This record gives sequence, structure tokens and C-alpha cells, in this order.
Amino acid sequence: MWVTLVNQSSVDQLKTYLGKSPKVQDKVIPVIVSNHTKEYEKSNENKCRSLKVLYENGLMAKEKYKSVCRNIKTNIDKSVANPKLIYYDKLIAFIKSEDVQNIHDFASEFCTAETLEFEEPVHGSFRDFCSYMIVLADLYISVDQALGPAASFFQHFGSLPFYHFRVAIGADGAPFGKDDETTAWLVSFINAGKHIQSENDNFLICGANCSESHKSMQNYAKKLMHDIAHIESTTYNIQGFQCRFTIELVPSDMKWLSSMSGELNNAFFYFSPFGNVNSDNKAVTNGSLGEGCSCTWQPWDYNGRIEAAEKVAQERDKISQSKGTLANKRNKLLNFIKALGTRQEYKPLLGKLVDRAFAEPLHNSNNAWAYFHCLILEIALAKSSITQSCTQIEDLPPQSLFRTYIRVLKDKLGAARLVKKIRLWFNEGRKSKFSYRFTGKESRIFCHKFMFLLQALYQAVDPPETKVRIATIAFCCLQLRDAVSYFSRVNITQEEVNKCKNACQLLFNANVLLLKSVTPTLWTVGYAIPRHLQILFDQYGMGLGLNSMQGREAKHVRLSQFAKHSTKSTRWSMVLRHDYMCNVWIRKHEPARSLYTAHKQNYIPTDIEQETFCYCGYPVCESEHGCTICSSCIFQAVSNTATAGVLSTDMKQILGIK
Repeated sequence: MWVTLVNQSSVDQLKTYLGKSPKVQDKVIPVIVSNHTKEYEKSNENKCRSLKVLYENGLMAKEKYKSVCRNIKTNIDKSVANPKLIYYDKLIAFIKSEDVQNIHDFASEFCTAETLEFEEPVHGSFRDFCSYMIVLADLYISVDQALGPAASFFQHFGSLPFYHFRVAIGADGAPFGKDDETTAWLVSFINAGKHIQSENDNFLICGANCSESHKSMQNYAKKLMHDIAHIESTTYNIQGFQCRFTIELVPSDMKWLSSMSGELNNAFFYFSPFGNVNSDNKAVTNGSLGEGCSCTWQPWDYNGRIEAAEKVAQERDKISQSKGTLANKRNKLLNFIKALGTRQEYKPLLGKLVDRAFAEPLHNSNNAWAYFHCLILEIALAKSSITQSCTQIEDLPPQSLFRTYIRVLKDKLGAARLVKKIRLWFNEGRKSKFSYRFTGKESRIFCHKFMFLLQALYQAVDPPETKVRIATIAFCCLQLRDAVSYFSRVNITQEEVNKCKNACQLLFNANVLLLKSVTPTLWTVGYAIPRHLQILFDQYGMGLGLNSMQGREAKHVRLSQFAKHSTKSTRWSMVLRHDYMCNVWIRKHEPARSLYTAHKQNYIPTDIEQETFCYCGYPVCESEHGCTICSSCIFQAVSNTATAGVLSTDMKQILGIK
């Protein structure tokens, strides 16, 4: 009878029959569900569930996790309980017992007698690079196979049926904030495509409580280069697939790159790690950076670096034996390096990997916007005629343009953190030049609303020189906005690459000819970024966003959360353990689960598609073709000058130049 009932009845009929039976409802179903619940609570699925709760948006505090466990409610009739999360103590014990792939002590390995002569040992931890790469490769193969060809984000670049893992590796300082001197090394995979900008696809391999140029960190870099040479020369069999690894990108800022490349810093005569540009020829408009002799500048050659470093080493030995102060000896060596036409002081710690270091989009974007904001700030101060004795913004008259500038910056742009920094600097007497490190948030704000600041400062009674300066800054900001939008992308077309090149060139030309200033960042944006963007597009069909520090900066936030409940001496081993559990262990057990969230924030405001907005993002009347600045003859003269690479005829007339 039971078999007949089950086979012949529909699901709805069975629900009706069984739902009307008190015995089934009260005694049968609860027992069945309870048994399944107990089995589930012991399973790996519940471990994953508990770990996901623990690691949601960082490492959850002990009391918070316990509170979540206590507040998991039963169902309405209280006859069947929901599965419990694993208790906190048991979950932490499990995390501590899990094999997290060869974590070693940093100090015992890399703090030599030379580094310890005047300093304490450096607390830190690191993983065995080669074995961890195999673990990560196994993870990505599992994810790729679980998602299938249609849904997988993993890029093969034509390597199937083999798996060719293309690795990006680099380091950055201050993952726990600028006041805490630490350095973290991270790896990611170009194969992840746009996911490379997610913190979940950047993996920690080393962390230590020292600066990025510390001697022990240099020792680690040497060991890492040895491991890289080994893994690149070996083929591995993982899950039945032939796999190989190559290190192909070095995402980093210019400070770290110069240090690891054995170069002098960016204040030297040859200031760029990307080419032989110097302080004398940096202002060449419509120039070019490339391999050929016909190019204005050439990238540094690895063999040339080694040859220069050997000559410098010989000269250093010669100078050290001469008489004189250390400062004089240092100056002699710097002059010798300058005479060689190089910035190379030592052999590159990165070895030939130094040739895979390209301009990084995020830091260059932030630094460029910080530069143009300082120019806008200078105009606001100059037009307000503020005496040096005034140290309170509130003491300025209400109609002061500087107060207007602060109000627009706060209310229209919403840059509260920047406003706070300006107020502090102003109240301290403006004794030094204003300095503020832009983040991605401020850069995006300025991309959308830079013209609101310039419109607030623009006046019809301004002299031609001031109008030209404001129009030039507006033009440069517009080109920077478009360029940032293009060179920050992972997915890009050749047409967009060409538009980026044009925007970068126009930005550089206008800045050189009319603002009379060239910083290392602006030269990098004008020449290095377009070249590196084209190289990556030719090689991978993708943009410079592959080389972005965006995912790594986001990773720093997560690492600082992992380190909240630790001491400085033990935090790195704990951070490495939590990073493994969060980004490897859980994903290994749930390979089809997506951790990537696509961000819909754009650098170019969508408002410009409407007729009531100028292309710069400033609102206008429907009858107007553009805002006051963009539609002016001076703005057009700036555009003509930037395009020609020399002062145009109309610009000469405006400035009164014969």
C-alpha cells in the first residue's frame, strides 16, 4: 500500500495526506530532519558555512560570532531546529590544526648577522613559493572545471589542453596603514582576467614588520628569484593536466620598483624606471618612448643595467679608498652614475623580471589628480589674497573664493577627508606646500566633478593669463579623466587603446606648454602608460588594468582585519593562516561559488549623455553647447596648442606673444 501510495500520488497529494497526519508531523518528520541536521553539522559543508560567517567582511570578533550562533532560530513550531554553526572554540581549533601550506619564520631565514648588527630581528612569516603555486594552480583548475567553459572566468590564452599559469608578483608597503612599517608580497594570476582586481584573487606569500627596502626584504627577494627560476623551468602534473608557470607582471609603485631594480630614487637626474628620460629633456612634446633609435627615449635594457652596475661598483671601490667625507664621496658617485647616462647603482634584485615591470594605473592616476588639485588650490589661494597672519578659514569674508572653493569641495564633490586635511594645513599657517595622498575614492570624485571647482573659481574679469591657466587645467583634467578610464580597464579594444594614447599625449603637451611643469608622474602618464598599455594589449588582448594595484590595495584592508586580534610578533603567521582558509580552503571545497563582485562605478560620469550636461560633467542649459569654460575661445586655443605640440597662433594672441 505504501509503495502504491508513493508511486501513484503526486507531490501535492502526498503533502496533503502527510500534512493531515499528526503522527507524521510530530513524530516522523522531526526525527528524519533531526538526523539529517546532525549529519550536516558534522560535514565539510557546515565547516564552509561557519568559516564564511567568520570571515565575512574580515575576521569576525569572538563575541560577535558567538552572538550569531546563539541567535540562529528554530522554525515556527519549534519542532525542527536549523543546523548550528560550529562553536567558535572548535572552529578556531580547526583553523589552527589545518595544514596551511608551509609557513616559515621570516627572521630565522633572512635576518642575517649583517642585518642584526644594529637592529632587532624582523618579525614576519612567508610561504614556500613553489609549493604554494602548485596549491593555487590546483585551486584554479578546480574552479575552472567546476564552472565549465561557458561560465568560467579563467583565461587560457590558447594554452589548452595544457594549463599555462601567468603570474603577477609584487610587494607594497604599509598594508596596516602608513604609520605601521610593514611589507606584504602578493601573487595573482593574469589568467583570472578582470578578477585580478579583486582582493579574493590576490594571495599573500610573505609579510614582515619592516620597510620594503630593508636588507632582510632584499634577502627575501633574492630567495624568491631563485624559486621563480626553478618553477619556470619545471613542468607539473596537476589533476591530470600538464601545467607550467611563468612570471609575467610586476605590479608595484615606482618607489618599490626603483629599490628592487637597484636604481636611484625618482629625484635623480634620470628619474624614471621606465626609460632614459632626464630632467633636461623631459619636456619634449609629441615625443615617443620605444626600442628604436628614432624614438625620443628608450626603455632601460637589462644587459645595459648589469654593465652599468658593474662600472658603478668599480667606481665605488675606488672612491671609498679616497679621502673626504661620506657626503662628498656620495656626490662623486652620483655624478659618475649621471655621467654614465643611467640611474643604475646596483644589479637588479628582480633579475630579468625587471623587464616585466610596467607603469601601474592606480597610483599614477591618484598622483596625477593630486597634482592638478594642488594647481586648483594655488589658484584659489592666489585669487583670495589671504594674508599670512590668517590661520582660520572662518576669518575670511563670506565672499572669499577660497571659502567658496572649500564649500564646493565639501558639498558638491563630497571630499570630506580632503577638506579636513586642507583645514588642518591652513590652520597651521601654510608653512609648507600642501601635500595629500589621493586614494581611488578621491580620484573618482575628481573624474566626475573637477569642473565644479574650476567653475567656482572662474570669473569674467580675470586677466587672460588666469583664464588661460584655468582653461588649461580644465583641458588637462578632461584628458586625464578619459585616459584614466581607458588605462584602468582590463577589457579594452584597439580603438580604445588609441583614444587613450591621444588623451595622454594631449594632457602632456598642454601641461608642458601652458602650465610649465613636468613631474615623474605626468611623464609616466604621457609616455610610459600608452606604451605599456599597447604591449599588454598585443600580448594578452587586455589592458593595463591587469597590472593595477587595486586588488592589492583592497587586500591590504582585509589583511589589517585579519591582524586585529594579534600581537606584532605573531600577526603574520596568523594573517597567512587566515588568508589561506578564507581564499583557498573555502574555495577549494566550493569551487563553483563566485567571489567576484562587478563594480559599476565609472570614471566618466553617465550624466554627460544627457543634453543638459557638458562633456566635462558640468550642468548647462539645453540651449547651450557646453559650459562657460569648455565653450570658450580660450579653451579651444588650449586644445589647438595641445594638438600641435607648440603654442598655436590664437594662443599667442591671447597671451600677447609676438
